Amino acid sequence: MKKTPTYEEYLNHTGLHYHKLWKATGDSWICPGCGRSKFQIMRWTLRFPNTPDAFMDWVAALHKHHDHSNDYMNLGEPRFPETLICGQYNSADGTVKRKLKLPRKFSFSPQEMRMFIEATPHGKHKINYERAL
Repeated sequence: MKKTPTYEEYLNHTGLHYHKLWKATGDSWICPGCGRSKFQIMRWTLRFPNTPDAFMDWVAALHKHHDHSNDYMNLGEPRFPETLICGQYNSADGTVKRKLKLPRKFSFSPQEMRMFIEATPHGKHKINYERAL
């Protein structure tokens, strides 16, 4: 069920396990990958889904995405700088690599991911695996 948080829920979001990044990131931040705002990355989802303590809650993860390809491809320097992106974008990188059987150490840049990920405010990203390949 897609749900939109209230402004009060947004203001009261603690940041969960990513609380330091959440507090350090201003309200005007926009994910450079999917283009959603800090408010729009909030998603109503099941937390701890494989445990008896599972419950619904707001999640709006932030991650410092970096190039894992440097060592794998012997580039000498990263293909892109470390970039703060939303958790769904970070997760999509791993999902695509697993599904397409790409090397674990390969990383898509946020700009590359933009070519095959369709974002929805407060919802899950849709991945076009043919475009990713």
